[in-house]
Amino acid sequence: MSAAAQRRKGERTAERILEVALDLFSRFGFERVTMTDIGRAARVAQSAVHYHFPTKDELWKAALFALKDGFAAEERMMLAAGRDTDPLSQLKLSMRLFLMMSMEQPALGRIVMMEGMLGGPRLEWMVRTLMAPRYARLVEIVTAAIAAGQIKPYPPEQVVIMLHAAAASFFTLAPLMREAFGIDVTEPARKTAQEALIMDAVFAGLTP
Repeated sequence: MSAAAQRRKGERTAERILEVALDLFSRFGFERVTMTDIGRAARVAQSAVHYHFPTKDELWKAALFALKDGFAAEERMMLAAGRDTDPLSQLKLSMRLFLMMSMEQPALGRIVMMEGMLGGPRLEWMVRTLMAPRYARLVEIVTAAIAAGQIKPYPPEQVVIMLHAAAASFFTLAPLMREAFGIDVTEPARKTAQEALIMDAVFAGLTP
């Protein structure tokens, strides 16, 4: 096998490990998942897991970085599209981005919810590294929308968290929706209905 082929094989292995690790961390939490669990689920030797990611903490962070990078292009396009619009339109674009991310990667919402309840160093790292810039920008948009009279004068920080939770909860609670109502949240019709519901209900309540 050539060096280039070996490199590609190694990259595919690392990507598989990241994908599996993200799913396991989001469903069982950081503390309950071991490197052995991840290697077994990814069908790779534990030595391979440690080769690519020496510690569980490094693997957890790498998985979240990979998730963030996966949405970077869409986020740039949506922000660029809304740059010259009014604050309320920018807020709606941001909400659609939240919904898209929640639909495509429900693991993100589960991890944020889990770490958000626990607190501690991992949450501090997430906020500082991944979430603070987006949250700060959203607070600016909400503040501008309030100043323009486009939404009611609720505390901007609470509006941001409400938008985040509203976008993620339906997909984060997929097992509950399945057990309680027999609903598969991954069905395209359900995703479309949820997006319409959130956009209508949330912004009907926010706007004067």
